[in-house]
Amino acid sequence: MKKLAILLIFVLLLTGCAQKTVTEKTKVKPTAEEKVIKVGVIGPMNTVFGIAEKKAVELAAKVINEEGGILGRKVVVISADTGMDQNKAATALRHLIQDEGCKVIIGGFASGVTIAVQPIIAETNTVWLADGAAPSLTDCVVKDYKHYKYFFRAGTLNGTTFAYDIFDVLNNYFNGELKKNWTRVAIIRDGAKWDNGVMKVLKPMLEKHGYKIVMDKAMSKESEDFTSVLLEAKEKHADVIITLLAHVSGIPLVKQWADMRIKIPIIGHDLSAISPTAWNSSDGKIDGEVFIATGGAIPVPLNDRAKWFLKLWKEEYGGYPDANTAYDMFDALFMYKWAVEQAKKAGEKDPFNSDVVVKYLERINASNPFETVRGNFAFTKRHDPLWGDKYIRNWVCQWQDGKIVIIWPKNVATGEYRPPAWMS
Repeated sequence: MKKLAILLIFVLLLTGCAQKTVTEKTKVKPTAEEKVIKVGVIGPMNTVFGIAEKKAVELAAKVINEEGGILGRKVVVISADTGMDQNKAATALRHLIQDEGCKVIIGGFASGVTIAVQPIIAETNTVWLADGAAPSLTDCVVKDYKHYKYFFRAGTLNGTTFAYDIFDVLNNYFNGELKKNWTRVAIIRDGAKWDNGVMKVLKPMLEKHGYKIVMDKAMSKESEDFTSVLLEAKEKHADVIITLLAHVSGIPLVKQWADMRIKIPIIGHDLSAISPTAWNSSDGKIDGEVFIATGGAIPVPLNDRAKWFLKLWKEEYGGYPDANTAYDMFDALFMYKWAVEQAKKAGEKDPFNSDVVVKYLERINASNPFETVRGNFAFTKRHDPLWGDKYIRNWVCQWQDGKIVIIWPKNVATGEYRPPAWMS
């Protein structure tokens, strides 16, 4: 028994020494994990929007790493697919945060999916620089700042601003400067969370100023035949068609619009129109469509940073960015980098700590905007991008002879409206 007791004491001493050695080694020699900063990109990777987010963040990481990383740490980008599904998105987000150890999440796209998984951000205290248009996307920040302060809309403007810019161009440009007198409105839209939110603002705005909504049609995601809705708009003597399309492709719509010679102008939000491939995809029949470039994300450079970004993209991938989300999410990583570096300069003990990062991201505001490829970017108190002529707007554009022309507002316009030849 005495020998057994001595043996047990000896084993325990050895175990204690071993544990002490492991602990000491951890303190002295940082692991490989500590020498990098992992960035998670989340989105629908089976769509151009998710792919564009991933490529944009990878391009930003390449630039940052070539310049020494973030406080000397190499940026490693890890992507995960939401599949535009809430359950799949939840699994993907937890994988990025809990399995991969990502310090920041970038992307999203589909607002309904993003809203459904926001509680994971609150639970894990992880910064998310998100994309998505639904006005309600940042409601969580207002309602429960303590737990949801980590969430920022860093991409597309709040969808409420889509209503502002669509109404502005219709009322002040077409009916104001051009004297069109377009007052009977037909609406073709997704019927999703984001455009339902836009309609809550746009509908009363139109009605208050004497416009009559003669048709309001929500389409299914798979919609490719717009014949009946175009004919209905014609039968109801609509003067203009307003689109609110992101999940539904507008390419079949403009093709049928041109083929059927529906002499009703189309203006609004058609996400497929922003794509540089839209002209070829529509066989040129998109000519004459007026659309808003959400958050100014178009291949028409309005500042030196945009010229630099488009040059980088062409060198890395060829051509123009696949979707508007590329413009949004490229700068998101640079904003995160800026916040971490500002925290370090200020003497913060852990500049990568999420609570610390939030504090410095919030300093990107109206009095201290961040220059992006889309213009001066600033966060509001609800963590939305600030909308306005001095900041970011949804530039109103038109396809003309294979090129995108900005027609409104005046301060950034590169051309004027003209109807398609077949409408004249």
